[in-house]
Amino acid sequence: MIPVPATRLLNLALLVALLVALLSGCGDSSDTGTGMTAKQRTVTTSLKPAIDSRLAVGIHDALATQSASESGFYLLSDGLSAFVARAVLVEEATVSLDLKYYIYEDDSVGHLLTSLLLKAADRGVRVRLLVDDLGTRVVNPWILALDRHPNMQIRVFNPVEGRSGPKRVLEQALNLGRINHRMHNKLLVADGLAMITGGRNIADGYFSKSTVEFLDVDLLAIGEVLPQAGKIFDNYWNNQVSVPVSELLIANDETHTLDELRKRTRKLLAEEKGSEFSRALEQSRLAAELSDGDLPFQWGKARLLADPPEKALGEDNIPREEYPGFQLEEIIQSASERLNISAAYFIPGVIGTDLFTGLEKRGVNVGILTNSLSSNDVAIVHGAYARYRKRLLQAGVGLWELRTVAGQERRKKWFRGESRATLHAKTFVVDRNLGFVGSINLDGRSLLLNTEIGLLMENAEINQQLQDLFEDWVAADSAWAVKLSDANQLEWHAQDDEGNPLVMHKDPETTWWQRTLSWLLSWLPVESQI
Repeated sequence: MIPVPATRLLNLALLVALLVALLSGCGDSSDTGTGMTAKQRTVTTSLKPAIDSRLAVGIHDALATQSASESGFYLLSDGLSAFVARAVLVEEATVSLDLKYYIYEDDSVGHLLTSLLLKAADRGVRVRLLVDDLGTRVVNPWILALDRHPNMQIRVFNPVEGRSGPKRVLEQALNLGRINHRMHNKLLVADGLAMITGGRNIADGYFSKSTVEFLDVDLLAIGEVLPQAGKIFDNYWNNQVSVPVSELLIANDETHTLDELRKRTRKLLAEEKGSEFSRALEQSRLAAELSDGDLPFQWGKARLLADPPEKALGEDNIPREEYPGFQLEEIIQSASERLNISAAYFIPGVIGTDLFTGLEKRGVNVGILTNSLSSNDVAIVHGAYARYRKRLLQAGVGLWELRTVAGQERRKKWFRGESRATLHAKTFVVDRNLGFVGSINLDGRSLLLNTEIGLLMENAEINQQLQDLFEDWVAADSAWAVKLSDANQLEWHAQDDEGNPLVMHKDPETTWWQRTLSWLLSWLPVESQI
């Protein structure tokens, strides 16, 4: 998720413009490129997969009848299933757990997952956790207690040296060029046997317990793709830009011990016993289906696309062919029948607009779902995207914008109260056999600045499942269909609760100030930075 850092970085850019004369020449010659002094760091690599655990036996049984060159895929399209899948893999692991996330919040989901990771480490599982510094504020002193566990290691990607206050702001200003590159990846690998990747961070909103719920999707995968995942994680973990949390300036005192943390963990798990998350985990058959080899995986060839971690250093010598964005562009160019995209942040630019309109001219049916101004949490992103709407529509591209009420009834079944929906998914449906799920938005930040990850799958059933999800999200009760009137003006079409047609002639569910702010921000020359 980009919103908070994107706004923060824009403010920092203005700050740098004011302070550049004062701050120039203040760098440290011993700097590693991460803004911190280089230190000798332990290199660790993925452990050999488990062989005799319940999880290992079940996955072995599932793989037994499949080709060694194929992987199995299981779509996690709702928040509770996505939470349960992560919890099950952590609870079933016996050898290793490797996780890297852009956002790892200090909220209910973050507390629950951390408690499960601590329990796994206590039973001998090696845990490696890599988080992004800007997406995850690593200031909680309990983090050091976790890192002192003999089976737990925590590293921070591309950190700012100052942990808080004026010093952090100053460091951000001094190192803006570097910190503008963030690790937006989401990956969990359990025992070298199963992995989860997709769009979800570790925070309540991604699993439906929040006033704002992110519509998102993940994939649970096994098989041939797992060694790829292990290699990618190791490359990030051992890169100079990933700094052990013990090297950062975090408050430490004797009260934050592992024993005290275990007491807090037991209390937390007891308090969460009756929660929706705990009930979902207790009632789920996912663990049994995995251990019995009965989970209904779809099978096919797969490729895990991931940016090299060196992208965070802004190195110009990385071949653009190594960037997932470039690889996806080639795949999109090959479409011959249909291309349906869900993208939380969609700023096609001139090149992307030419690409999508060119596909329409070739007879490819192109459909794109993104956030509306009312469901988007970054006004400047919507302003930049809005410049391209008319040209896309004139070429015949289908364009939808998510309504804030999307999926409301379904969410009420899970959690009490109402929440506002916002799209966070990044999915591609290409023709009838290719599907992609990952962290990559279609904007300059994802393509040029951040490191990203995603899974490309050759499988007709997963392709159809993603297509069904797309059609569900663009239905009239979930999204506004953006169209051109006879007078070549934008219109938004949907349905009310009774199925009656709704037609709006300005961005729905917005105020005059929201529309004006978005329009004003659209003129800023920062499209490649958002």
